[in-house]
Amino acid sequence: MLVLAGAGSGKTRVVTYRIVHLLEQGISATKILALTFTNKAANEMRHRIKKMSNHHVFISTFHALGAHILRESIESIGYQNGFTIYDEHDSLHLLKTSLSQMGYKDDKRKVKLLRSAISNAKNDLLSPHDIDRDYCADAPYAFKEVFAYYQEKLKEYNAVDFDDLLYLTVKLFQQSQEILCSYQERWSFILIDEYQDMNSAQYRIAKLLVGERNNLFVVGDPDQAIYSWRGGNINNILEFAKEHQNARIITLEQNYRSTSNILEAANGLIRHNKARNEKKLWSKLGRGEKIGLFIAYNEQKEAQFIAEKLLHKTREQGLLLRECAIFYRMNSQSRALEEALLHYQIPYVIVGGLSFYQRKEIKDVLALLRMVVSDADFLSFARMVNLPRRGIGNITIKRLRDRAKELQLPILTLCRSGDLHLSQRVENGLRDYLKIIDSLKEATRNGMPLERIVQEAVALSGYEKVLQEDPESYEDRKRNLGELINKAAEWREERRSSSLAHFLEELSLNVNLEDSIPQDAVQLMTLHTGKGLEFTLAFIVGMEEDLVPHVNAQESIERLEEERRLCYVGMTRAKKFLYLTASSNRLMWGASQIMSPSSFLQEIPSSHLISLNDARA
Repeated sequence: MLVLAGAGSGKTRVVTYRIVHLLEQGISATKILALTFTNKAANEMRHRIKKMSNHHVFISTFHALGAHILRESIESIGYQNGFTIYDEHDSLHLLKTSLSQMGYKDDKRKVKLLRSAISNAKNDLLSPHDIDRDYCADAPYAFKEVFAYYQEKLKEYNAVDFDDLLYLTVKLFQQSQEILCSYQERWSFILIDEYQDMNSAQYRIAKLLVGERNNLFVVGDPDQAIYSWRGGNINNILEFAKEHQNARIITLEQNYRSTSNILEAANGLIRHNKARNEKKLWSKLGRGEKIGLFIAYNEQKEAQFIAEKLLHKTREQGLLLRECAIFYRMNSQSRALEEALLHYQIPYVIVGGLSFYQRKEIKDVLALLRMVVSDADFLSFARMVNLPRRGIGNITIKRLRDRAKELQLPILTLCRSGDLHLSQRVENGLRDYLKIIDSLKEATRNGMPLERIVQEAVALSGYEKVLQEDPESYEDRKRNLGELINKAAEWREERRSSSLAHFLEELSLNVNLEDSIPQDAVQLMTLHTGKGLEFTLAFIVGMEEDLVPHVNAQESIERLEEERRLCYVGMTRAKKFLYLTASSNRLMWGASQIMSPSSFLQEIPSSHLISLNDARA
């Protein structure tokens, strides 16, 4: 049975009540297996069923299920039962060691790329033997050989990585029909929540466990499939009826969360997707307000509108701030929003991430800039002197600190003294660092615009090499640095000043204001983070081409449809009040860029929208 459960129709509740019903029919709790995607969801279902039936049912994530099965049966594929599960840090360390033993030079960025490629291969159920020369052609080194060596080392150390919990479970089932049959007999009733999010390995485990009995109950919504970038395959749910010829399909269309205006607008948007099962959400909660649409001149005006609307709406409706959310596509968009909220003294929290000025790349570049202003800021010196690596390790930094303290000299004065008795490599590294600081000092003295100074700090330091060490976060973190440059440009324009010292001082004051956030605060998060949550009042910001939908989706129908699903997910988080905002101009790396309204705005029926533009826009 497939339950197509629309947004706000109670997906998890359906699975929970189904299990309770099975127990009431006399099915033994030990015969039931329920699978979901997060520990939080599994714990919540377990707690509800225990409360309603006083039974303990095996409710698990796929990875926890894999660990459970492997603990019992892994010996049949050559491992010992007492295996260790390596976390991401352990896996990277082992891969790094493997490369060294194979005679390859250490390169942090390439190690991360390899780790990601191995993870993808395992989730696609490919062993080193299955890899051909064209697979992951852009992977560094000889991928097939490195993958094989890494896997041999894991086995030698009697360890598995996180992906092995799925990969080896499938391998176990494929190699031993007897073991597979024992688990098929153990769990006669299999239920899966969030079926649209399954990757190839998860799908295969479910298919093998169900076997010929075909007793499978799944709940999901293809309109909320937004995780293809981590292996989720929407076709698993779209082709369910083809694969299971005798399947019953039930559609849950009543939404218990949102007003009709919000739902009908979301229906109108998602109808433009071809890869979906038709359904039409409806609600008994009344028409409600139309969705507010505001096109601002720039991101500052957009953020100001949101802050003012937030204040007005919470006071008018008596809402708590924690009932309100602001959604954005990219983490870098939080910067303008945070500053507006601080200005209006509206408490906020960043959900699933750090506030803008607490992000590592921002703190790193600000540390370099502080050394341009102060020769004595040892913490800022220690933070950036070896980024990118210049051979200046912790022992050298401690020696320099102790020597500066002994001679009562600012740290940079000591480094310039030349009387340090350090190795040639370390002295070369220090000279390189000092050259960057001196260039930036000279630029500051010559009145270079503030945003150019920040830009020069990023360029001269070679900090992009540091970002490239983590390919997965590279684009996001690079955009954050672009936002820091934008901030400098705005600050110079507003203050009519290029004073780096005053700029850094003001940023420090802003950061300190963030430290005392009370429990009741508006929640800021990406659209991806918002899935599964609900709020009385919600804003989706940056409704512009290249943001929503993302620029990477413009040349692919499949990616564009996923972006539309992501916007749909954001819209259906709102219970009563929803606002969509965009900017006509947006700063990109310190330069203003004209933006076009999102094509999605044209796809939402205009009868559900109301323009809120006025003279300020």
